Amino acid sequence: MKLATRTIESLVASVLSVNSYPLEKSWSLLPALGKSSLTDPDFVAGADPGDVTVRLGQSGYNRGMLTGMMAERLRSLMVAVNAGTLDGLEGLVAGDKKEKALSLLRTVNGIGTAVAHNAWLLLRV
Repeated sequence: MKLATRTIESLVASVLSVNSYPLEKSWSLLPALGKSSLTDPDFVAGADPGDVTVRLGQSGYNRGMLTGMMAERLRSLMVAVNAGTLDGLEGLVAGDKKEKALSLLRTVNGIGTAVAHNAWLLLRV
């Protein structure tokens, strides 16, 4: 099962919203991130980390040294999406199974408690 575009965008915004970077700001960058193919799991999963870092900066997400680390986390997310690791997420959200959804999200490298919580909030909107 493929995740919906809206789900992927919510996950991308959540992954990028760490270390005092507001969720609203990440969400507002989604159009530019999409134009740079950074919301496309196939592209990001196979991309060079340096290219993802550059594209993040060009899209308005420039966090200095943190940008490269966020590029790696974004790649980890997209690898997990492509592998089907998160295929059950939308069903858990629809069924209001918060703890199971959060646990599933935390299986992805780079997604901790705060990112999983932000993703839950966005996915519930």
